[in-house]
Amino acid sequence: MHNLINAIPLYNFLKYCNNNSSEKIILDCGAGGSNPPLSLFYEFGYETYGIEISEEQLEKARAFCIEHNTDLNIIFGDMRKIPFENEFFNFLYSYNTSVHMKKEDFSLALSEFYRVLKPGGLCYVNFLGEECDTYGIGKEIGEGEFLQIEDNDEVIYCHYKDNEIEQALTKFEVIYKEKKSVKRNIDDRENTSVYLEYILVKK
Repeated sequence: MHNLINAIPLYNFLKYCNNNSSEKIILDCGAGGSNPPLSLFYEFGYETYGIEISEEQLEKARAFCIEHNTDLNIIFGDMRKIPFENEFFNFLYSYNTSVHMKKEDFSLALSEFYRVLKPGGLCYVNFLGEECDTYGIGKEIGEGEFLQIEDNDEVIYCHYKDNEIEQALTKFEVIYKEKKSVKRNIDDRENTSVYLEYILVKK
């Protein structure tokens, strides 16, 4: 039975990957959690790999794999220094990770994405825009970067201008771009988040 995932944009990325004739080897950077999106690609016959820097989220992913008798190959790893060889993957995605990383750190991650992708490989990334209702909330620690306290933990929220993203992606060719507003009710208040989504090709 198909396992539904909450990362809806990855269904669109899966369509692009399925239409590509390359060998189905994929990496998820930020692969932890109780319902890993890698399971979607596994069901479609992909050889899956994932890295996760949070031990808590990694344990949740491992519990999922045990419960579903599935080996998604999710290991501890830092996307700023991906523990795989050059040009190992044909497909790679990182969903919502730029939201909680400083811009300089995600820039390092993008360089690593480029390194481990084969020429012609596809990559999905998304970013939080400055038009969000939450922009400016918390302590500003950098341009568009705000530190908030959630459940007694410090959490970074990183917002990008459109032209900032384009500059960060110059190594890649953009083949898909979408800007969308997502409205949610949080604590009986309507909250709007703006996301920019990209599918990229390694030149």
